[in-house]
Amino acid sequence: MKRFFKVSVSLFLVLVLSASVVLQTAAASEKCNCGEEPIIYVAALGSATLYQNADTEDEKVVFRPETMTYVKLIARLLPSVAILIVNKDYDMFTDALIPAVNDVFGPLANAENGDSTADITTKEELPTDPTHTLDHNYYFGYDFRADPLVVAKDLDKYIDHIRELTGHDKVRLRASSMGGVMTMAYFEQFGCEKIKSVIFQNCPISGTAVAGDLFCGRLEINQDSLYRYGATALPLIMDKGLSDFLMVIINVLKYSGVLGALINVVNRVVDNCADRVFDELLVPVFKANCGIWSFVPDEYYKDAKAFMLGDNPNAELEARIDYYHYNVQCKAGEILNGVLDSGVPVMILAAWGVQRTPLVPTWHNDSDGTVDLKYSSVGATVAPLGESLGDDYTQKINDGHNHMSPDNHIDASTCALPDNTWFAKDMVHCTTHDGHGELYKWFFMNDNNPEMLNVHSNPAYPQFLQNNIAEQTLTPQK
Repeated sequence: MKRFFKVSVSLFLVLVLSASVVLQTAAASEKCNCGEEPIIYVAALGSATLYQNADTEDEKVVFRPETMTYVKLIARLLPSVAILIVNKDYDMFTDALIPAVNDVFGPLANAENGDSTADITTKEELPTDPTHTLDHNYYFGYDFRADPLVVAKDLDKYIDHIRELTGHDKVRLRASSMGGVMTMAYFEQFGCEKIKSVIFQNCPISGTAVAGDLFCGRLEINQDSLYRYGATALPLIMDKGLSDFLMVIINVLKYSGVLGALINVVNRVVDNCADRVFDELLVPVFKANCGIWSFVPDEYYKDAKAFMLGDNPNAELEARIDYYHYNVQCKAGEILNGVLDSGVPVMILAAWGVQRTPLVPTWHNDSDGTVDLKYSSVGATVAPLGESLGDDYTQKINDGHNHMSPDNHIDASTCALPDNTWFAKDMVHCTTHDGHGELYKWFFMNDNNPEMLNVHSNPAYPQFLQNNIAEQTLTPQK
């Protein structure tokens, strides 16, 4: 009798728990009439932690490496740096540099066909909370090394999960940096039937020159760009007191000639070590990284393939990177216009006024510190950083609207979506604040009226905006 009682109670509990799960699932799947479609944040590069030998005693984080990993790397290299300074023994320095850096970043290398190796994984989990408001984003992370077309399939499954979880037929997307690459791949693969509206925030939709130059084996350390990087980027990313202090040091180094001497030393190291570093480290680690290949702009692409892949590239890898390049990046304007024509409101926010990474020959390109403005805006005509297009310049395409920036620096008439592309001056890549939140909220709150969501519809948010970090505002540029 006792055994029968225990079995009966156990069976009853199982039935109750099962019914509870069914009811919760049904409740989550019911249609929601709140009028606020959920927002999925398609995050930037590094959005998912990459583990080697996950869930084993040998588990370690391979991206992003922990701070102590960098400390150990620097400590390991210090003796060879000292020898380099004394003896100028570049071979000995390179012999130490390559294996040390490879120990940290070598595990990021994909298989020859572009797939991840079996020992590298993420631990991303699907959300379970159906709560959704304009102030809440569902976070979509991914392996940045993966083929964007593969990530697009994962994004589609994630979108379906959020639709079922929240009870909405459609979702809103807010893509940041590399998230824009994955979103573009999604649109090319799956269209926009499940999408209510989309925001692209400083995304390398047409690539970035840093990737193009590096994948062509081009490095250049320029004193002017390094100095300007400190002058334009530091005040935007750190406390004013600290940035002012660092600028004093940089100015002392510059005008005393020390900065130039240091850069000359670095350039000599580059001249003597770069070939081996590319051949033995950068090419083996990154050549099959489909995600980074998506950053290579069209004007670099053929040269980059020759440099990175050589004469006998892996056929599957080449087909994968070619597909994204020619069917997504090169057709970005067509894809974006197709989304807009389908009635899905689109916002492209492109930042500028910050010195781009001073490591490559195209350091003079205006940017947000990472992505060149002409690529994040999908086609704007842009003067070099710190210059204008000229007093006699007139916008190239006359559509009845003025698309020239107040300082004559940008002609937005050549953008893929000239009426749906906003520009934020002095914004560092994807560093946002409450001012951006208000802009995005205005956009999402009005996405039932696509015709009202353009650079002409709201005087508070014209095409050209001034970013102010201290006051956390985006205001019309004057």
